[in-house]
Amino acid sequence: MRYWVMAGVLTICGLQTAQPQGAKQFVQVELVKTVKAKKAKVGDTVKARVMQNMSLADGTTLLNDAIVQGQVRSADETSLAISFDQVEVKGKPAPMKFSIRGAMMPEPAGFAGKASEGVKAESGSVIGMPTVKLEVDEGPQRASKFTTSEKELQLKQGLLLMLAVLD
Repeated sequence: MRYWVMAGVLTICGLQTAQPQGAKQFVQVELVKTVKAKKAKVGDTVKARVMQNMSLADGTTLLNDAIVQGQVRSADETSLAISFDQVEVKGKPAPMKFSIRGAMMPEPAGFAGKASEGVKAESGSVIGMPTVKLEVDEGPQRASKFTTSEKELQLKQGLLLMLAVLD
């Protein structure tokens, strides 16, 4: 259920995975391991898993469960900047630039709430984490930055990220 919710939310904001030719392409990924901002160091590896097969405009095919790899660019207790710059293609690492455009924490299994209903998503949206904001980085480092007003920021395993494929 969590996958169609993210797809539905992203459809609202125009971040679908099927775009017209020439339009920016987006890949939905799931964070493989929790990243705690307090413990993260610049250069730490961050991995996410591709959620569905996808053909890119350049002919590259990203397979379901392929690993997208990035790194921590900056971190302190309440903020974390991450960029992704590598993807697994045919079982081998290949350079590819991505920018984080949105995030959503899926509702736990069996949760009957409606936390994401009526939520308007757009670039920079973080759904299901009310105290977290996302600053999308369009610069050369593509290190989109998560910040929180809470004591400590954590990006938990299973967090869904929408990545823009960059040229």
